[in-house]
Amino acid sequence: MPIQRFYLYCSKNCNYDRVYDWICKVVKCRVEEIELRFPADRFTVRFCWDLFRACSSLVSLTLRGEFVLHVPHDELLFPCLKKIDLVSIVYSGDESFANLISGCPVLEELFVERQLIGQFDNMERFLVVSPSLKRLRLSFALSVKGKFKVVVINAPKLEYLSILDVMSTNYSLTQPLSLTEAHVKIRSGGQVEPVAQLVACLSSVRILTLTESALMALSQLHGLNMPVFPNLVKFVMGIEFIRGWSILPILFNNMPNLEHITFSDGFLPFPQAQYIFNMRWSPPVEVPACLQFKMKEIIIKNRETLSPEEFNLIRYLLKHSSNLENLTINAHKIDAWSREQMLKLLKFYRSSKSCRIVFV
Repeated sequence: MPIQRFYLYCSKNCNYDRVYDWICKVVKCRVEEIELRFPADRFTVRFCWDLFRACSSLVSLTLRGEFVLHVPHDELLFPCLKKIDLVSIVYSGDESFANLISGCPVLEELFVERQLIGQFDNMERFLVVSPSLKRLRLSFALSVKGKFKVVVINAPKLEYLSILDVMSTNYSLTQPLSLTEAHVKIRSGGQVEPVAQLVACLSSVRILTLTESALMALSQLHGLNMPVFPNLVKFVMGIEFIRGWSILPILFNNMPNLEHITFSDGFLPFPQAQYIFNMRWSPPVEVPACLQFKMKEIIIKNRETLSPEEFNLIRYLLKHSSNLENLTINAHKIDAWSREQMLKLLKFYRSSKSCRIVFV
């Protein structure tokens, strides 16, 4: 009978000959999805590529475990594979990963997570070259020894990109013409130019997330001449500590069709920040067009009560957002919010008569 999904979790000291025999039988059953999890055995486990060469039914492959993944150079490994997840894998070298991707001619979705506690995964250059790839998610943790010298992404049909990187990696992205959604959570580590160039390649997206490091890199490199995001409708942003909220008018003016904005870190990540960083709000001379004509939703994920400067920013947003439908404030520490503060905010003038203020 055909098998839709096969999952196998191997513990230590397992019989690998029997495991390979199982996989061989499963492949013959027109399996569509396979997930294999092997233990941290660098000397015994060798992935059995030969079993899949005749498998035209496999569309999804997930490999987990700290075992050595050696991929031989071959023109065609997986003729129908559309999705690959690689979690905590050790590679025989840079060429193994590159060979795997190039051997999947119709690959559409790729997820790679580095999470090897205190170990090195034998990779220095991370190359993603795929003419068919549409979704790419990368997660690079601090627990891995060493870091990539460069991450190269050459995927002209890429539509979705998510990068979580706390290792200060250099990125090279061939600008994809189809990209509509991107989430960049990168620690720049003082390397401003690579991060800023990466963000500049995302100018065509409709949905964008930038953490504080990405915003700081972008503002330091481009200053007032930031890239324009003409298609952007939803923006999630961190706090830019160097320029404070003075960067907001620049962003708004370069996002003419923005409809939703989320302050992901609140207005201040910790109460004492207002005394360390200059976060005061100075309203621009001209109101940005996206506020006047496009803005529909503002979300503030704030952990604490609001400062007077933050109240001034909210007052400005409410006053000039003519089509605003919802202002949502994450006030889950409700004890920190006084009744007077809530009433003060609820009494602010709203240019949009249909605007609701919601405390979550």
